[in-house]
Amino acid sequence: MRQFTAVFQDRKHGPYRILRMAASSPMELLLHLLERKQAVVDVLDNRQLPALARKQIKPLDKVLFFEQLESSSSLGFDPARAMEIAHITTADKTTGFLFWVTSKNPLRQIAGDLSRRLQQGQSLSESASQYPNLFGSVAMGLVDAGEHSGSLADTFGSIRQLTTRDEKLRDKIVSVSLYPIIVLAIAAIVVYQLATGPLPQLGKVLEYFKGELPWQSKLTIEVGKFVGAYPLIYLAAILALIYLLIRLPAFIKSTPALHQWILKVPLVENLVLASIRANFVQTLATLKKSKVDNLKCLLLLQGISWCYSYRAAITRSYRRVANGESLSVALGQEVDILGHRTIEYLKVLEETGADVAMLERLAVVMNRDLDNTIGRAETVAKPLIILFLAALIGVIATAVYGPLIELYNRL
Repeated sequence: MRQFTAVFQDRKHGPYRILRMAASSPMELLLHLLERKQAVVDVLDNRQLPALARKQIKPLDKVLFFEQLESSSSLGFDPARAMEIAHITTADKTTGFLFWVTSKNPLRQIAGDLSRRLQQGQSLSESASQYPNLFGSVAMGLVDAGEHSGSLADTFGSIRQLTTRDEKLRDKIVSVSLYPIIVLAIAAIVVYQLATGPLPQLGKVLEYFKGELPWQSKLTIEVGKFVGAYPLIYLAAILALIYLLIRLPAFIKSTPALHQWILKVPLVENLVLASIRANFVQTLATLKKSKVDNLKCLLLLQGISWCYSYRAAITRSYRRVANGESLSVALGQEVDILGHRTIEYLKVLEETGADVAMLERLAVVMNRDLDNTIGRAETVAKPLIILFLAALIGVIATAVYGPLIELYNRL
């Protein structure tokens, strides 16, 4: 029996508690806890991942990989054959940050191993769970849903869309962050040059005329002294800050205590909720189209997001549906996570017996809303960055011109 870490939340907005438990698989433990009416939020696998499962895969390579799987599945190939084709067509080499540096493509090796596992009779979800660097939590939830609903072509299409969206969001974050990083680097060089050159000299002249440097100049000189005395520490601090900014999303995902707080940050809250709602409706439409029952839908829907607030909401809804409530009524008590529009559409779907095409149309609308939310966040972020940089440049300019003005007044 393998060891797993089960995460529970006994009441809404309450603290999380963690227990170590044994089971043969994460899904078996999840089902066992839900049948016992336990408020389980997540089941974490404690196994040590192999080196190949820890390697970084480029987002664009993921998009092309899932696009190939989608095409093969839509043509009627079984998962083993589709994975074999993806393995053959995936490039053997990948280009690094410097375009002339190449290395072995881990995606090709992973596709080969997945192909072998599938040919040996393993399920796609069991095989994919070995490589969380390729199949994240959302992708695994969709794979589980696709296998149970028999619509793997739609599943791979949804994963491709989500991966494409993640790549676009990453590119936007990089493009927004690149400009201030460059300006900050230039500002650091300018501050060092001013602090070790003209500002101390101006300070001596002002001291002779019984004047005093402004605080901006004093601050610049102190920073310059620190940089001059500890250049390696200064460089390490800048690199550590950049690294933390890059790793911040992964840190938030792996820290359950931050999941509730992240939904209280204005811009981030809108992005996370829009993403959750779009993924929820898209997956629910796929499951309903394949006639999956409500309890099974909720079980599979829980795995499509890393956010514990969402996962806890789905667990509570699962328990209500198991007690006899309808899906829309059960989910209606989690409107803060799923949104009014999603709940109203589900009510209409249940009351009128409307075709699942209504949910598919809603999924298109929700995906468009997510794209608009990303655009609005970018629009708001750019002026804030400009204001920050303007304040920084203003401090540097005052540090330079303040002593000159003071010296002129003293003459």
